[in-house]
Amino acid sequence: MEYIDEFERRFGISQEPYGLALNELQQAMEAGHDVSAERRRFAELSFADETALTELYETLPLVPPSDSPYFEESGLADILESLPAASRTAPSLGGISDRIRGAWHGRLAGNMLGKPVELGWDMEQTERYLRAQDALPLTDYIPIPDVSVTALHASGFLMDSVVPYAAVSRGRIDGGVRDDDIDYTILGLHLLETYGPAYRTFDVAYEWLHRLPLYQTYTAERAAYNNLVREIPLEEVGEFHNPFREWIGALIRADVFGYVRPGHPRAAATMAYNDAVLSHRSNGIYGAMWAAALISSAFVAESPEESIELSLAQIPPTSRLAEEIRTVRDHHRAGRPWGESVRGISVRHPGMSWVHTINNAGALTAALLWGGGDFTDTIALAVLAGLDTDSIGATAGSWAGAYVGYDRIPRHWLEPLRGRTHSALFGFADIDLDDLATRTLRHLPHSGS
Repeated sequence: MEYIDEFERRFGISQEPYGLALNELQQAMEAGHDVSAERRRFAELSFADETALTELYETLPLVPPSDSPYFEESGLADILESLPAASRTAPSLGGISDRIRGAWHGRLAGNMLGKPVELGWDMEQTERYLRAQDALPLTDYIPIPDVSVTALHASGFLMDSVVPYAAVSRGRIDGGVRDDDIDYTILGLHLLETYGPAYRTFDVAYEWLHRLPLYQTYTAERAAYNNLVREIPLEEVGEFHNPFREWIGALIRADVFGYVRPGHPRAAATMAYNDAVLSHRSNGIYGAMWAAALISSAFVAESPEESIELSLAQIPPTSRLAEEIRTVRDHHRAGRPWGESVRGISVRHPGMSWVHTINNAGALTAALLWGGGDFTDTIALAVLAGLDTDSIGATAGSWAGAYVGYDRIPRHWLEPLRGRTHSALFGFADIDLDDLATRTLRHLPHSGS
């Protein structure tokens, strides 16, 4: 069992069939099924009971109950039919290059801020660590004590040793480090450059297999990748043996579609769909569409509140995701404290994975609203929520960078990045952020600066 725990920790995978049954039970419960009897049966099984675990998994419902009050469809036509009419927000292209530059740099800054505490900690654990490091309020990159990796692991740090802690520590950052949140954004730009805005899900699959190392994928992406290798039919890749299909993976891949459709959130959301559906279903897909729309709206919204409203209009209004975003929005409108609203997320979603779409979207919504359009406050609140810190830190930074523009991002976030990062994608190694921004500009409906 010890080697299995180590394998899961290092490579982000739950072994079949134990992991399949465990995570599908949670997925079924979140979708509205009563699986209490199945949970009791699961509790009686061990990791070695593969046949019994497989039989249990095969009894679990993979679709929501027929009487569910929520919209859970995954087809694009069904999703679009559920939406209100798209509003036309024709953006002024004045300053667009500065905003796209800000989005790319902001995404990396937010990712690097969250990376040291991407541990599955809750808000209290994250704050406790930062307080011990005299790093609250969080206004700069996170300090990490200069101790051995063994001592850090004893303190709860689980980061893989391939990324030295010093490389993400305040005062010791020298450019960005490789991370899947950034890899997928680069890959998304490559998709648009290679296949155009009408790219297909097949094209996404092809690029994954040719450019993305298997062990740089996690959860839903790992499941989808394995399905592609097994030659599962493409239309089934996102759901076959994939209990992670509503987790955050598709959301973290979506920002680039907002970059190339600034001020057109419906177009950005729709463009994100063919990427998301490779590995996700229902709320996992909606999360990607919402994130793309959120980033798109950042280029034109007059406030974070307007941006949230514009992005909400691009996902099914009766989905669980929309319900969570509206709940956090209503807390903000009612004047509740940020901490109270964020603590309520785990109460509403007990047992939900810390890398799920819905709870992270709630935390991200809170970061934008209580952040008030300030770059530092927005990315700090995303990380302080203590869920998938580097992922929603990246999306928060992407949004805030697009919202304020590169020139208004405080220099202490930008200078350590040196305008560059690294990627694990085949054919992409040392990455220049300004080059990415320039290439992104070529894919806007209209060019301009």
